Amino acid sequence: MLELTEDELAHIETMAKEMHACPKRRNNRDYDTVYAHTKAGVILEFALARLGGVMNPAVFDPTIPSSHNWDLDWNGFRCEVKRAVDPVGKKFDTKWLTIANNMAQKLARNRKLYENCVDIVVFGCYNKLSENTYDVRWRCVAPFDTIRENLKACNEKYDNNWLVDQYGNKKIKFFYNKNGDNRAIYNEAVY
Repeated sequence: MLELTEDELAHIETMAKEMHACPKRRNNRDYDTVYAHTKAGVILEFALARLGGVMNPAVFDPTIPSSHNWDLDWNGFRCEVKRAVDPVGKKFDTKWLTIANNMAQKLARNRKLYENCVDIVVFGCYNKLSENTYDVRWRCVAPFDTIRENLKACNEKYDNNWLVDQYGNKKIKFFYNKNGDNRAIYNEAVY
């Protein structure tokens, strides 16, 4: 369980304000949407920091990849932390790890542009229990060097493989092929 501290909430607010002030990073979103997306994006980072990870201390600079391409140093590994679809109550979904289209695209793009910027990707999921309190579960630790080869689009014929983004566009979800790299550590017991 993760209960966000006042310092963590202040950090989220600072990040959201900085992001909203930059037209490219704001991406036509209002402040409340930027804040919600920022908070959703860092909950797992704070949870991993509680397990010994050290947040990337760099100030965001779009010209310096190391300032934005990894989230935490965890046991000597530069980690990108991503939220996966929560499989609780959907036993079928525990056999693979599903992520949003935009996350899959970002991981693939960063692997292509910045080959050595990240060592591992840590995937997790969470449920909100109460205001600023979350039940966090870890799904997979995946090597970054094979991430592009092991991300695949989900089957388009199933309705549950689609998400609607903030602009109302329907996007196919992606799954991580846990069998594609024997170094990946996958947790099927997330109930």
